[in-house]
Amino acid sequence: MEKKQDWVVTTSGDRPVKEVAKDLRQSGFAVDQVLEEIGIITGAASEDVVKKARTIRGVADVSRDEPIDIGPPGAPETW
Repeated sequence: MEKKQDWVVTTSGDRPVKEVAKDLRQSGFAVDQVLEEIGIITGAASEDVVKKARTIRGVADVSRDEPIDIGPPGAPETW
């Protein structure tokens, strides 16, 4: 069985976010959060499921959920 990774799905706005989330679940994507206001869905899936997810109507992008560190306030670099 292929290992699941964390992903961020950006929706296109063509369909309601909740409908896209339902289709993602049916494809095997383990939906964690549905952020309707910004059109984002987070969750976990294997690479094979992500390939299917990218073909769902209303999905604009599926990217790995990577941690971001912006550093302390006043730091000269943020990346």
